[in-house]
Amino acid sequence: MCFQYIKILVPHVILVSVLIGYLCLGAWILMLLETKTELMARSRKLVRVTNLMRNFTAESWQILNDAQTGVRMVHHNEWSNTFQEYMLRISETVDDRRPIRRELRDPESLENMHNKWTFPTSLLYVLTVLTTCGYGEVSVDTDTGKIFSVIFALVDIGKFLSETLINFVKTYKRGSKRAKDILMQIFCRKKWARRKSLQSANGKGENYGVLDIENTEEKLWFPIGAYVFCICIYCSMGSAMFINWERNWSFLHAFHFGFNLIVTVGLGDIVVTNYIFLSLIVAFVIVGLAVVTMCVDLASTHLKAYFTRIHYFGRAKRFLGMSEELKEIVALLGAMRKKKGGKVTWNDVRDFLDNELRDRPFEPHELLMKLRFIDETSSGMSTIRHNSFQSDFYRDNEYLRRLAALRPEQPAYL
Repeated sequence: MCFQYIKILVPHVILVSVLIGYLCLGAWILMLLETKTELMARSRKLVRVTNLMRNFTAESWQILNDAQTGVRMVHHNEWSNTFQEYMLRISETVDDRRPIRRELRDPESLENMHNKWTFPTSLLYVLTVLTTCGYGEVSVDTDTGKIFSVIFALVDIGKFLSETLINFVKTYKRGSKRAKDILMQIFCRKKWARRKSLQSANGKGENYGVLDIENTEEKLWFPIGAYVFCICIYCSMGSAMFINWERNWSFLHAFHFGFNLIVTVGLGDIVVTNYIFLSLIVAFVIVGLAVVTMCVDLASTHLKAYFTRIHYFGRAKRFLGMSEELKEIVALLGAMRKKKGGKVTWNDVRDFLDNELRDRPFEPHELLMKLRFIDETSSGMSTIRHNSFQSDFYRDNEYLRRLAALRPEQPAYL
């Protein structure tokens, strides 16, 4: 018993270990690839700051030396302008994305300040709220804005909204049909009775979902690489579009930006000022999410099969958790559906119970053990008897062994 539990536990431990190892491997590779570039960029910025400090020190020393030696007079305004220019250069070097020089002309005027919350940035932010991808350019700071963001995300998440709408439509149709039947039963009793009798005669009665053993529509089945190729093609189309608007972007940079958009990694800190470019980004994200969702949904059939094998490694997963009676019912319904070639309705089950089972004589299970067939000899068992002992669905279930050879027009388990 202990060995069986260990055999079940080992594949799950291996799967989790592989996932953690994959994350660690990705982190290590990115650390190797990006560390040098990050350090070089920071080093260049610090070199510029150091040069500014060195130049300011030399210039300040020269001014003080001239004032002490009497070469020229140094006024307060000259010294103030020199120091302010130095501070502006330092600020522009540290934060090169803001117009600090223009803002310092009138720092008390709000109209002169650079506003990050423009309509393009606000639209991109609410888009990231719905698509769960981040946007580093802006973030909500006020309590009111945080509350609004939470409510906005909860109300308008696509999957939540679509499921709510579908459930509402189903409830409305079910309620309207029920109300119509009640009104017809009250005011048009004869018409209602005639309709019910016609539905029963045509076999259009109530279908039970449990009887539809297998889905009649088969999903598209492509290799996983085909779905990855589809996503790459869409990202390539988006990168070509982005390059036309951002001339300084390379194809790889634009491809990476588009891929991050549709897999909801994030927008980064991009600043969009052109409304056409903004519209293209929004459309690219909406369509891209649909493409990714479609590919993931179709590819999940492959992945589900793989992970199911891992999950049930060392165990028999057929009819898992079913009682003996339920196993026989599932086998029976599956064969009825195969024989009919479509969905099994309650009328089909009722006809089977009335016509197939009611008039059938009793057949003992040990009948074939007592009778001898014409081709049976003392040296071997009859081919018919040997085939009759084989259960189509569950070999260990004795009552599913039927006389298939004596009734070739019916399935072996009936």
